[in-house]
Amino acid sequence: MQIIRAAAAGFCTGVRGALKTVDQALMDIEQKDREGKQRLVFTLGPIVHNRLVVERLTARGVGVVETVEELLSKTGSQLVIRSHGVGPSFFRKAEEYGIQVIDATCPLVRRVQQLAKSLSDDGYRVVIIGDPNHPEVTAVLEWTNGQGMVVANAVEARTILEYPRIGIVSQTTQIESNYLEASSVLLRKGREVRAFNTICPATRERQEAAIALAQTVDAIVVVGGFDSANTRKLVELCSTQGIPVYQVETASQLEPVWFEKVQRVGVTAGASTPEWIIEEVIGKMSEIEQEGMATEELLEKENLSDSPDEGEIVETMEDQLTKEMPDLRTGNVIKGKVILIRDDEVLVDVGGKSEGIVPLKELSVRNITSALEVVKVGDDIEVLVVRAENDEGTMILSKRRADQMKAWEGLEEAFQSGVELAGEVVQVVKGGLLVDVGARGFAPASLIERGYVSNLEKYLGKVLRLRVIDLDRNKNKVVLSQKAILEEEYEEARKELWDTIEAGQHRKGIIRRLTNFGAFVDVGGADGLLHISEMSWTHINHPSEIVQENEEIEVLVLAVDKDKQRISLGLKQIVRSPWENAAEKYQIGQIVTGKVVRTVPFGAFVQIEPGVEGLVHISQLASYRVGRAEDVVNAGDEIPVKILDFKPQEQRMSLSLSKAREEMEAADEQQIVEEYQEAKTGEDNDTDSLTTE
Repeated sequence: MQIIRAAAAGFCTGVRGALKTVDQALMDIEQKDREGKQRLVFTLGPIVHNRLVVERLTARGVGVVETVEELLSKTGSQLVIRSHGVGPSFFRKAEEYGIQVIDATCPLVRRVQQLAKSLSDDGYRVVIIGDPNHPEVTAVLEWTNGQGMVVANAVEARTILEYPRIGIVSQTTQIESNYLEASSVLLRKGREVRAFNTICPATRERQEAAIALAQTVDAIVVVGGFDSANTRKLVELCSTQGIPVYQVETASQLEPVWFEKVQRVGVTAGASTPEWIIEEVIGKMSEIEQEGMATEELLEKENLSDSPDEGEIVETMEDQLTKEMPDLRTGNVIKGKVILIRDDEVLVDVGGKSEGIVPLKELSVRNITSALEVVKVGDDIEVLVVRAENDEGTMILSKRRADQMKAWEGLEEAFQSGVELAGEVVQVVKGGLLVDVGARGFAPASLIERGYVSNLEKYLGKVLRLRVIDLDRNKNKVVLSQKAILEEEYEEARKELWDTIEAGQHRKGIIRRLTNFGAFVDVGGADGLLHISEMSWTHINHPSEIVQENEEIEVLVLAVDKDKQRISLGLKQIVRSPWENAAEKYQIGQIVTGKVVRTVPFGAFVQIEPGVEGLVHISQLASYRVGRAEDVVNAGDEIPVKILDFKPQEQRMSLSLSKAREEMEAADEQQIVEEYQEAKTGEDNDTDSLTTE
């Protein structure tokens, strides 16, 4: 059975600080005892929601009281305010009674109290999302000067009346999803709403780590006091993953039956659970595993035949501890593994039982909205130590700065050698583009393309080919140019083009510019003219009917003047002429239907199909003399015509409307006669049949 501990579990900074405060108070007592001035230490309620921790403190002489009045008879006593904090009335009462107070309120809880008071002072109706019976919440509520209320969830939030101004804070041990659901309801309850997600990062970290672990194991054990709110929430979150979840306060509460047929079991712990209890639980689970294994299975698993020889060195725990530890001094670059990803930060294991936080803004030189755009859980990354420890005892790291340090070495080499770089455009700024080349570089608008660029936005997210043309590490300055690369390539292509281009070649080209008379096509080093008359076998009014700017096409080189550096191109020649197709489809004497496209004094032109037109001479429009073609046909009319003459090589076709109609009328008369004769024959047969009868 594999036992896996959550990436984050056990004491948070606030609880650790409160216990440290009590330890300091006990040390002061020992000093006072030596001076003959006995003093007592009490905590207002249990210092943490963990029975075993409280019992240990009691054995050391720390008492627990629920009210300040209980200390009136204990002269010289000290009262430690636990991490949950208290309301302002308590401090006033303690001062009135002359009781020495040591405030061990968690800094994050104190921030919630200050926010609640500030919002209340500014006229906001303060809504606290949390457990109304939790001491942290009752204390925060008192800091609202009677202008606050508590909701446990989104359902209760819906019952809140609407107010002009609403301020929202959260119990530090809330479940993130519950806060988001409830706050989304409250945001619609006021005209002006200010919401603060005051969930403790350590709480969020433990909850997310617990969920991530529960998704990979067969069962999970949650270690913590049964009266601990944050431990209960861990149990609740793990239970949503569809695996068995067991809560224990001590190792003695573990049951062997829980682990039967379990291959992977997870262990997590609430923020009020000390390390020694977690280790005892894990140790006991290991014992249960060993006791449950049959001797044969144990021998097979350990494979005694492969046991080391007497002379073989076996790594001991001492060897593990003496391995080289990472140098975690500020400014050093170290390696780590991503073990947890949150909305605004990434948790990184840097070895030696040390973990650090990479804030979202320190992940990349780009403006990202999610850490998943850069890393995923399990990635090995290099980070720079920004601060070995902040106010909360957390190491602050930066992947962005580590990447930049490494990138600068490559940029300096690229600047000296002129080697080409690839960089993604991450932002459009005044006068150019910001590009990610490991460090953030600037590409001026005039150095992006060979020509003028009017719209820089179209480059956002695209990868450019770049050369470093100016570099100053002291000023963090990197100037980049794509134009330099494009100009060099264009000159090389231009030279090669004029050396090789000949009439009759097929070339790939890109439409660079349209005019009324045609299009200029870049054929790889020079622009050639594609005249409008060479675009299509049919008549067009504008080149845009056939091609568009920046479109890639294949063209035929019609003529080349290398002295004047002029190139004439054709597009219609790439496809088969419609007259060639017509030669296979039509013949002299055939009657077809066509469309009148225009009339002229000497007749009418009729389109048989796109690109194939024939002339109906005015003498062939009717059987009588016609003065004007318009007296018989008009543009757009569809008419039958007979092919009198057809010369596809010369693209000529002579047609006749009058002869087509004569033949069609004659055919109709013949059909009528034939139908009459068939009918007459039928009647005669019927008469003969009747006579016979």
